[in-house]
This record gives sequence, C-alpha cells and structure tokens, in this order.
Amino acid sequence: MSKSPTMQSLMKEHWELARTLRRLEIHFDSERCRGVWQCYEVCPVGNWAPNYNRMVATFRNGKQCIACGACVLQCPERAIELRIPNA
Repeated sequence: MSKSPTMQSLMKEHWELARTLRRLEIHFDSERCRGVWQCYEVCPVGNWAPNYNRMVATFRNGKQCIACGACVLQCPERAIELRIPNA
C-alpha cells in the first residue's frame, strides 16, 4: 500500500518545477531553419521575425521571451529548443 502525497510534498515539487521553468531560455540553431516561420506565427510576444533575404527565422528578444514553448512545438525542423542556460 503506497502513501498518498502530502500537500507539503506536492507544494515542494511544484516550486522546484516552477524554479526550473523560470530559468528556461530559447536555443535556436539557425543552420537547421528552413524558413517555414511557424515560430513567427505562434509566438504570443512577437520574438520571431522572418528574414526574407536569408529565408530563415530570426529570434529577436530573449529578455521578452516567456518560454511558453509554442515555437518549439511548431518548428518542423527541430531548430528551436528550450534549455536551462549553460546546460
């Protein structure tokens, strides 16, 4: 018979996860980008822009990024990742 988690253990787990999520940053591999621009279309804070001259996306403002992961999920080339810095 297993013990049910306590409110205290659930809160601790929640806070540890929240601390990790707040540190995530976008890592963009422009070499993999093929200019599909779905990242640009789904970003809720407008951090992506199409570069029509090079036919790739451009990540513009890392400080404004909310690390929602929408661009990561939409990129068919897997050129975008959320990472903990220096990891």
